[in-house]
Amino acid sequence: MSIAGFFAEGIDYRLPHPALDDSVLLIAHNAICHAFSLLRGAPPAGFELSSAQENAITQQLEWILENRLRRSGKVAGFDERIFQKVRRGAEVTNYDGKHPSKKPDLVFDLVRDAPLALSSLDALFVECKPVDKDHSFETHYGTKGAFRFINGDYSWAMQEAMMVAYVRDGNVLSASLARSFAKEPLHSLLGKPTAMMRVANCAGTSVAEPLHFTTHERNFEWPQDRGSANAIRIFHSWHKCS
Repeated sequence: MSIAGFFAEGIDYRLPHPALDDSVLLIAHNAICHAFSLLRGAPPAGFELSSAQENAITQQLEWILENRLRRSGKVAGFDERIFQKVRRGAEVTNYDGKHPSKKPDLVFDLVRDAPLALSSLDALFVECKPVDKDHSFETHYGTKGAFRFINGDYSWAMQEAMMVAYVRDGNVLSASLARSFAKEPLHSLLGKPTAMMRVANCAGTSVAEPLHFTTHERNFEWPQDRGSANAIRIFHSWHKCS
């Protein structure tokens, strides 16, 4: 059988891929928190977190996560037993193969024994977006961010994804996200997200909120007549950048 944009002969896989334990998402969140702490404490020459643009922050995060932290043992669990490389702007193909050059902001490749998973898609896909007065929450975090997990652009074989917010202007996760996600038309566009749930054993700090997730319906059909995509949990990792 053929799929538009995919070679399928002799490839056996199941959808969705096995669910990730919350602990894996918490490790990624902790690693991002640690990367931000390093970036605040010893920023590279010419870099100011309070004024840096989205791409510049994401570039620094990827560099620190991959080259400073992943193999260092500085963050419990963030090592080669669970994660392969952290990549920025890696090209991936959407669910039906019609868009072969989609570029999620960060991809945390996974190490796990999942023989019926598509290894090129077995990863934690992350979108990073500013949350401030200059970037509409509905447009940037919603339509240009979380929606890409709903429509099958990113993480279409997975059951989890992550949004990372670069927060300025006093925005707070519980108020900003809950209020905006409840409003139409964003509520329907984002697959009728559930109320936020806090991840167990995750404490917030003055510069990073506790990790939460929302669950969203998805609006596409999996390839090879494998049925409708199931719901996806989107984890929200918010970090003060002012």
